[in-house]
Amino acid sequence: MDTSSAGTFTITNLGAQGIEYFTPIVNVPEVAILGVGLTTERLTLDGAGELLLRQELPLSLTFDHQIVDGADGAKFLAELAAILAHPYRIIL
Repeated sequence: MDTSSAGTFTITNLGAQGIEYFTPIVNVPEVAILGVGLTTERLTLDGAGELLLRQELPLSLTFDHQIVDGADGAKFLAELAAILAHPYRIIL
């Protein structure tokens, strides 16, 4: 396989096909793959016990533990979730 044009990270979206959650498989020789699921609306309670309608975007990160430490993968996913929740922070 010619890897001169191969990536190191893939983003796959099955949400467009109505799939809410899934576990993507890393494509060798890549390091990681991010799975994006179907955006849904959920009822949740806030701190005062009031009902809120929230949008949720399921994300699944699969990575090669020989290359990426689990804690680093978790930090990446947490930072990505924070950016997606507050995208204006990217430009500030």
